[in-house]
Order: sequence, then structure tokens, then C-alpha cells
Amino acid sequence: MFFQRLKLRSQSILPVLLVALLAPLAHMSVWAQEANGSYEEMGEEKASPGSLPPQELSAKVFYQILLAEIAGQRDRLNLAVNTYLDLARTTKDPRVSQRATEVALFAQNPKAALEASRLWATQDPESDRARQTLSGLLVGEGKLSEARPYLEKMLAKAGMQAGSLFMNLHSLLSRQQDKKGVLDLVETLAKPFAQLPEAQYAIALAAMDADKTERAKTALQQADQNKPGWEPGALLQAQMLQSTKTPQAVILFYRNFLEKYPNSQQVRLMYARLLVDQKIYETAREQFELILKNAPGNPEMSLAVGLLSMELKDFVTAEKHMKNVLALGYRDPDMPRYYLGQIFEERQEWAAAMEWYTKVESGDQFVPARMRVAAILSKQNRLQEARDLLHSLPADTEQQKTLLIQADAQLLSESKQYQGAYDALTEGLAKLPKSIDLLYDRAMVADKLNRLDLLESDLRKLIALKPDHAHAYNALGYSLADRTNRYSEALELIQKAAALAPDDPFIMDSLGWVQYRLNKLTESAQTLKRAFDRQPDPEIAAHLGEVMWKQGREDEAIKFLKVNLTAHPDSEALRDVVQRYHH
Repeated sequence: MFFQRLKLRSQSILPVLLVALLAPLAHMSVWAQEANGSYEEMGEEKASPGSLPPQELSAKVFYQILLAEIAGQRDRLNLAVNTYLDLARTTKDPRVSQRATEVALFAQNPKAALEASRLWATQDPESDRARQTLSGLLVGEGKLSEARPYLEKMLAKAGMQAGSLFMNLHSLLSRQQDKKGVLDLVETLAKPFAQLPEAQYAIALAAMDADKTERAKTALQQADQNKPGWEPGALLQAQMLQSTKTPQAVILFYRNFLEKYPNSQQVRLMYARLLVDQKIYETAREQFELILKNAPGNPEMSLAVGLLSMELKDFVTAEKHMKNVLALGYRDPDMPRYYLGQIFEERQEWAAAMEWYTKVESGDQFVPARMRVAAILSKQNRLQEARDLLHSLPADTEQQKTLLIQADAQLLSESKQYQGAYDALTEGLAKLPKSIDLLYDRAMVADKLNRLDLLESDLRKLIALKPDHAHAYNALGYSLADRTNRYSEALELIQKAAALAPDDPFIMDSLGWVQYRLNKLTESAQTLKRAFDRQPDPEIAAHLGEVMWKQGREDEAIKFLKVNLTAHPDSEALRDVVQRYHH
């Protein structure tokens, strides 16, 4: 229905028509009574008494109102708009003009809405809503100079309480193409309010959009003088720094600001989030703990501290905070339950881990939680029980089906039942033949079976389906470099992977390895060193140690390999290289 969809603040005029039908001689004052009563109930602005023209509800006016309302109900929006606009011109009644504006806006007819809102603002010059609507429409049409007097009047009426209007100016003006014109307008509007930090904030935003960085800085400095420690200004200054400086410069800014204003919760929160982004977890946790100290009943902050504690392997603190998240009535209790399962699994407390995972009852964590239970069962040599659990889980989407097939194959692979894993993935691909993930996993299992032909076939199918899959190029290139003498082909594949994901340390490792195979030892050592610095993985360490040995750096190589073997005693790759070169 038209009026159910048209979310207007005023009531439909149809109840007034019922009054008119019962009392044909009723005047517009009856309409005013009815309509204004509804505004009062809804907390709406009344039309100014002096702006309501005395007039009779004539047959023509009655007909036009009825026609417009019925046209609206029947989705003939152009007829409704044109009828109300004509009525607004002839009656000069601000309530009719308001209705015409609202209907035109709903019909997405900006030209008619602009004309109607001009009538409305003229007929009721004291109406804040009329001025707001008209100024918004004028700005939307790019008529900034015409909008200015209406905006000035709104700000003047608000006086020193105009801060919220200045804070909302950017959303009103941000779509304008003439950024310099917007800055000029905002500076003009802000002149009488130079002592308001919000006015300086509005200037800074407009200056940033106009690429006037120095003007933005000056405005923010003025805002800080007007109200030292004002958080919105500080956050905007940090945003400016983030676009031009390094993350370390922003971190330093936040730290200095918080030393002066330690109670600035919003700034501290943004500081903590930036620290997480930069993987400075210990300091980030300290900041979240300070926020939590000032807001002890906030489950979001407790969750953040718990997650950071998990990242730092501080499982005792993590457990405490995750249980606190539950006690505080977090909106999604299955999330902390899942994390508690992870905490106990990391501590190898299998029974407690399974208990928490089993408490996950629904939502996004339900299937992953049951998959973790299956993984724990497999660790306890209960492989068939684990697989039965996986096979019993619901899978409504293709993604869920894929995850369960992958989990089943992983259990078999971890139990060194590689043929079984290959068969499980083959069965899954019969149902989902274009699954990128299943093709990749089957190729990796084929590698375990020493079936390079199957690996190459699956990876080439995958590349045909998804030509930008960096890891498919990398896996195929590395396998060819490691197991064949097709080095030029391998190099081409790995270079393609590196172009798609230039910062991936495992692709760097493959590149270093094929360079080694091509006897480019200096390049290989440099590439592998970059990869290891990014990701100190034991297999990368094994490759780098082998290249160092071939370069004649035997003592350095053995020392490097032994240090890494101590850190990763279960690494077959490291153990194999040490045994080959250290007698």
C-alpha cells in the first residue's frame, strides 16, 4: 500500500476526508485541528499558526485531495505528485506544500520536491523542517549559494547549540563535486561560530575533501584550542595522519594524546584497534584492559581482551575473559563458547574442549565446533567415530558441504590414510565438480601419494576455473621444480604466482627454490632470506640452510639449521637436511 510504503512523519489526509464527508461545510480549520493533533502525538512540528490561511474546503480542493490520495494508493505517483503540487500552488497552505514535498520525495521526483519545498518554506518561514528539507534539496541540486541563507538561518536559530548541525554538515555536502565551493560555504557558515570546535571540525572535513591539508590542520588546531582534548578532533587528526604518514606516526600521536587525556575512551579504542592491525598484541591488550577497567560491564571489550590473550598464548587470561563475556550476557553466546573450546584444545584438555564445543548450539559456530570435536576424537584414535560425526552434520549450502568434505579428508590424511583422503575428495568432487577448494586439496593429497600426474591434472583444472588462484600456480611450479627438471616451466608458473601475491612468503620460498634448481645461488639465498624473515617456517628454513651449504657457508648453515630444528623438532624437512649435511 502507498501509505505503508511512504514513511511520512505526518498522517494521511484520508481521516480528514472522513470528517469532510460527515460535515460538508467543514472549513480548513477542522483539517488543522485533526492534522496538528496527530503531529502532537508523534512529537512533530506544528505549522506556525499565522501561516495557516483561512479557506473553505471547497469541492475542488476536496476532489484534488481525494484524487491525489487514491492515485498514491494505486501507485500512480506522477498523478499524485502533480495534483498535490497544483493544490500547494493554489491553496498556499504549508501543510499541503509539506504533503506535496513528501509525496514528491517518495516518488523520487527531485524537481517537483524542490518546487514544493520552496512553497512550504515560503508559506511557513518559521518551520525548521521546511528549511532543512529545502536546504537539503538545494544542496542535492548543487545550488550551494541558494542553500546558504536557509542553512545560516537554521544555525542562527540554534545559536551556540549549533554543534550537532555542524557535525552533520559533511554528510549533507559530501557528494558535491565542487569541493572548493563546499569549503567556501562551510567557512562562511562557521564564521559566527569560530569558538565552536564542531564548526572547526566541519571546516577541517571540507578542507580535506578539497585537498587543502594545511587548512584542515589549522582548523583542527583551532578546535583543540577551543576545547582541549576533544575526541572527535583528535580522531580526525589521526585519520589525516593515517593517509599521509606511517602507522608508527599515528601510534605515536595516539600515545601522546592519551598521556595528556587518559580518559579519552574513543581515542583509546581506535589506538587499540590500530595496534591489533599492526600485530602489536601485548600493547593492544593493555589498552583494551584499560577500556574495560572504565567499562567493566562491556562484553565487547572483554571479548577483545580474551582474543588478544589467545593470540599471545595466555590461555589462563583468555579463559577468564571468555567466561566473563558469557556472564555479561553477550548477544551471541555461542561465540565465546567456541573460543573456550579452542582455549582448552590448545591446552590439550580434550574433555573440557569437547564439552565447550558441544555447548555451541547454533549459528555460524555450530558446524565448526562439531568439526573440532571430530578432530579431537581423531587425535584420541577414534577416527571412525570422528568421521561418523562429520557425516551426521547438516550442510545446507555448498560452502558447508565443501568444509565437511575437506574436514573428513583432513582426518584421513592426518592419520596417513592418503588413499582414503584422495577417495573422499574424489567422492566430494563428483557432487561438486567445480569446487576450487576440493580440487586444490585433492592435488595436495596426490602429492602425498607421489602422483605428480594427478597433482598436475587437478591444478591445471583449477587454474582453468580460477586463473587468478596464486597458490595453484605456486603449488604446480614448486612441484615441477622439486620433482622434475622442467625448471623453466616451473619458474614461469611461480613468477605468475608472485605477480598475483607478491608478499606471500611461501611463494617467495618456491621462487627461491626454483632459483636454486637453476643454480642461481646468490639470488636464491636472497629470496629465501626474505621469505624466512616474513615467515620463519621450518620448511623455508630447510631450503635456506641447504642453499647456504651449497654456497660454501657450511658452518653458518649447520648452525642455522640446528637452531631451527630445536624450535621445530617435529620438522621432517629440517631433520632431513641436517642428516644429509651434518656428519
